[in-house]
Amino acid sequence: MAALHIAPLLDHPAAIDTIAGWIDAEWGAFSGRTLADTRARFTEDAAAVLPRSYVALDGTLPVGVASLRARDSVDWDPGAGPWLCNVYVPAEARGAGIAARLCGHVAGQAVVLDFPALFLASAAGDDSLYYRLGYRTYRIVDHDGERLHLMKRSLRA
Repeated sequence: MAALHIAPLLDHPAAIDTIAGWIDAEWGAFSGRTLADTRARFTEDAAAVLPRSYVALDGTLPVGVASLRARDSVDWDPGAGPWLCNVYVPAEARGAGIAARLCGHVAGQAVVLDFPALFLASAAGDDSLYYRLGYRTYRIVDHDGERLHLMKRSLRA
């Protein structure tokens, strides 16, 4: 892998279609969004504080994505936020620590924006990448028969 770098997705608009395709294939049925809806979610307002999406690039090739959003696809916990969402690395790029780097980058951006904590929803719980990164389950919810962990990471010491 060439020098991996993480950048705002809006700075790499050529990657948006690839990323929207990944997210639609992985979670489109779950979210109820069409591919066009998903793509629109990644063409963010550059002046807005949130949402923000970040792409991991191997040279110019997108190899992962993660977003920082005011809320997740489902409003799991009204008032809680922001949310780490859309963490995705395609199968051919997995195992190189890209997801961990993306999660760290998003957490760093949340700190810069002075958020006290970061939330996520995941089918993976206390034996997951998120747990190793400091997220802890604070509630388990059932969504359409799937057990999801609502997790939180404090961003302040």
